[in-house]
Amino acid sequence: MTDTGALPSQREATTPVERLRGMQDAGPEAYRSRRTVLERLLDVLGRHGYQLIETPVLEPTELFLRKSGAERIAQMYAVTYRNREIALRPEHTASVLRYYVESLQTEPLPLRLAYAGPVFRYERPQAGRSRQFTEVGCELLGAPGPAGDAEVIHLAAEVLDAVGIRPRIVVGHVGIVLDFLSRLPLRQRVRDWLLWSMERLRKGQPVDLEPELAGLTGSGRLAELYQELGSSLRGVSGEQLERWVLAILQETGVQMAGGSRTPEEIVSGVLAKLNRSHDVDVVRRSFAFVRDLAAIHGPPDEAIPALRALIERHELDPSPIAQLETVLDLLVAYGIERDRIELSPGMARGLHYYTGVLFEVYAADQPSLQLCGGGRYDDLAQVLGARAPLPACGFSCGLERIAEAATLPPPAAPEVTLVAPAVPEALARAAEVAEALRTAGQVVELDVRGRSASANRRYARRRGIHRLVLVHADGEVQTEMLSGKGNDRE
Repeated sequence: MTDTGALPSQREATTPVERLRGMQDAGPEAYRSRRTVLERLLDVLGRHGYQLIETPVLEPTELFLRKSGAERIAQMYAVTYRNREIALRPEHTASVLRYYVESLQTEPLPLRLAYAGPVFRYERPQAGRSRQFTEVGCELLGAPGPAGDAEVIHLAAEVLDAVGIRPRIVVGHVGIVLDFLSRLPLRQRVRDWLLWSMERLRKGQPVDLEPELAGLTGSGRLAELYQELGSSLRGVSGEQLERWVLAILQETGVQMAGGSRTPEEIVSGVLAKLNRSHDVDVVRRSFAFVRDLAAIHGPPDEAIPALRALIERHELDPSPIAQLETVLDLLVAYGIERDRIELSPGMARGLHYYTGVLFEVYAADQPSLQLCGGGRYDDLAQVLGARAPLPACGFSCGLERIAEAATLPPPAAPEVTLVAPAVPEALARAAEVAEALRTAGQVVELDVRGRSASANRRYARRRGIHRLVLVHADGEVQTEMLSGKGNDRE
């Protein structure tokens, strides 16, 4: 007796299974367009010496947790499967560096690697953005300084030019804000929030500082008391500070016994809040800096003087300015007009592994349509286990978005011949004829439904097939041009 308990009910079996939200199908026409664009992009990368590689779609989740940034981590499709934490890759760069660490550390540098494949991000579906898309890009491993930065920026612009898109390039340098934040006693969560805020301020999105401060210090009268107490006890440290805090708590009637925490734990908690209250002024100053940095945006001749003034005012390392100026000169040498380049030093791009020059590339006639992005990530290889530092930079782009923006003429559908047996007994001979035509280079369909000649004509016209080859039982072959150009009988 067959157990049918696991089989779907009749109603379940006949209900259509819907496509997952945020995922997209590509029909033949869209696929041909994307394939044409992909071939153009890979041709550009190949002519610059980049070799295609392929990495797994599934990776250990830890690979992307080490330095991806909170926003990217929140987008991952990650699961626990058979006691292993695995994830669908949300991007390629970490996978390429993992491959380098495993297999390429003894190879001579630089290495030029390219890739094309699906990535998965759990984002809010909207126009031009889906949860699975094809990422195309390259990584230049072992190229320090502006020479490498300029090469990958130039490549990102050239791949767009190759498909008829005039690019607009926006260049930044995350090293400026990292230099500022490294000089301050801020916790990592606060640093992450400041970088997140800077990126949104750069894009003109509102950011409210007060909720973040409330998260640091609490709110209401208690927070004010902590701040007052912290101000009065600054400079006091060690056991004396702990005794003073304990005495103040006892004097104010705080219950120190009978609870779940010891007096020492209560004092430690108060001291932690005092230390956090000290962060308020630092956070305010940091927020003011990232706001001022994000406000600098425009043509290089306007942005660089403003950036230089900000760096001098805060006594920061001026070397990022020199690096940006060298990159600009090299881009001009590559043939990119200076008026196609803007500077935006408040760029952060949401990934923690960037260390230097960053960039994004937009369609010039659609200012908000970002098509490519990338930058320098000199620390990532060692974070993933490399034996020695590896200067590196790269870029990636979304194939589907570029294909929609491309101005290439749509690729023509292949010209198809339909071969059909005039009678069932001619099927074997029709198969021979179809195979001979394919060997000669034609695209051929063979009628496998046993239609009549008139039904095959209707089918061919609906499918855009212009030639019908009827094979008769006596071996004769009749060719009909369905576009009205007549027919032949062989």
